[in-house]
Amino acid sequence: MCRNQRPHTNHLVPISSIELKEPLINYCKVHPSTETDLRCGRCDRYICPQDLTHTPGGIRCTECAQLRRPPMYELAWSHYLRGGLAAAGAALALGFTGALLLAPRTFGNFFYLASALMMGIAAGILVSEAIERATGGKRGTAMQLFASASIVVAAILRLLFGDNLALLDRDVGGAMAALVGTVYAWGRMR
Repeated sequence: MCRNQRPHTNHLVPISSIELKEPLINYCKVHPSTETDLRCGRCDRYICPQDLTHTPGGIRCTECAQLRRPPMYELAWSHYLRGGLAAAGAALALGFTGALLLAPRTFGNFFYLASALMMGIAAGILVSEAIERATGGKRGTAMQLFASASIVVAAILRLLFGDNLALLDRDVGGAMAALVGTVYAWGRMR
């Protein structure tokens, strides 16, 4: 036997002499007839699968979870009004500016399409920023729809201001700018 090794003894303790701090079977605090081993990660109460809520901090009971929407997604009617007015103002300004800077064409070279791409990104930034500032940073599906509608209306106003409404279905650069701007604004207002 090595110097650091102890002689092997088998210590068996009868189960009747073990004191248990908690019962072997645990029951849900809300549903006392349901057996469970799940605990709330916050208050340490026993909960059954009916009462648990998955949160970023782990499993919680319904009292500890109290999930609510982030404040940027809670909208009052005044936010809808201000968002709609900001979107309408941005559409008017972008439609007029677009008629001056990006003349409608049925064809496009590389520079024209690159300009349309950049103007679409700029339109998405401007519209989403205008809506965010008007509503105090509110976001959500309604604001996404306002931003998308604003860019589509700006594309149509661009053709109206330039007396080119007949090119509505053949304006490659305008369609590209509207598509890119809508996608960008939609993603930013998420």
